[in-house]
Amino acid sequence: MWYINEDRQLMLNVARDFVEKEVKPAAMEIDKTSRFPMELFKRAGELGFLGITISEEFGGLGGDHTTLALILEEIAKSLPVLTVAMGAHSLLAGGLLNMLGTPEQKKKYLVPAVSGDIIMACGNTEASGGANYPEHTTRAVLEGEEWVINGGKVLISNIGVADVYIVLALTSEQLTPADRAGMSAFIIEAGTPGFDVGIPEHKLGWHGSATGSISFKNCRIPKENLLGPLGGCLQAMFVSATDEFLSCGPVGLGIAEGAYEMAFKYSLDRVQCGQSMFDRFQVTRHKLVKMYTEIESLRALVYSTYAMKDQGDLCLASGRMLKCKGAEVSEYVGREAIQLFGGVGTIVDTGVERFWRDAKVLAIGGASVESLTDNIATLIKNNMI
Repeated sequence: MWYINEDRQLMLNVARDFVEKEVKPAAMEIDKTSRFPMELFKRAGELGFLGITISEEFGGLGGDHTTLALILEEIAKSLPVLTVAMGAHSLLAGGLLNMLGTPEQKKKYLVPAVSGDIIMACGNTEASGGANYPEHTTRAVLEGEEWVINGGKVLISNIGVADVYIVLALTSEQLTPADRAGMSAFIIEAGTPGFDVGIPEHKLGWHGSATGSISFKNCRIPKENLLGPLGGCLQAMFVSATDEFLSCGPVGLGIAEGAYEMAFKYSLDRVQCGQSMFDRFQVTRHKLVKMYTEIESLRALVYSTYAMKDQGDLCLASGRMLKCKGAEVSEYVGREAIQLFGGVGTIVDTGVERFWRDAKVLAIGGASVESLTDNIATLIKNNMI
């Protein structure tokens, strides 16, 4: 592949060994029990996967974004939910901390986050919507040397297992669509009085992502736990969210590849009237060809976009395209894989249907593809591609 060099191949080899020996054997059990993949998450930290693009000064590898994409793709072939936990930790919460944090904050929180010694979550979404900031109600008020926070967040990944939460809250009287300078970010440690964590939701897919609600009732945190400038976090949030959308490209690619590989193998192993399904049925061959074509089209988009990211492009529009296309292709390939398995494809123990379930949530979690498609239209209109 044109995007593979020696350094990236070395990291990819490490990821493949990790997936083969540790991830694959645990994947079905995690999906069935919805258990957070704690051991695998910690192991990802030990291997450097949680800090690939973070500078060496703060414990990262100082690597490029294409390497990150390769790792996410490889893991998603077997356990997409692990990449979800990694993204919430490293790209959303970690991205904000990396961009906005003081050197002291980074040493205290980012260094152990990169190694996996602590887990982070990002508290942004509210019941009124993810990016509908003018209607958000979580508020922080400065009283002396403490910030007092009241409100709540919904559909937050890594709840309960996170040690540190990066939370967005209003710090002005009103936030309007035209003036978004009233939203600030805060560092809140688990166990802080007045901070409550809900019970993880039981979802269609992403079993084990520990997704649910958090709430604040007169939650007091030190003044220095403000992250970045007062009222100045939304631009950084836009960038960290874009990085998360970008990651949905390689994750969607991995989901599609995992489902395709199972379907292809089954079509060769399943025999009817003395022939494999692949040899006997033209419709089987044609389905697999279309699935393969969609996978390779997505691959081209993923790695050309990540090449742009490594050259310094923010990828505001193309990053959102990756989220949309990654969800579309993975959902399509997952659905067709179930169809090729037939009745047994609907049985959980077969293991193929979970790829479709995870792909379906990928189209919604973090931001719906419909919302992002509209974002892309605006970015194109304003020549911000």
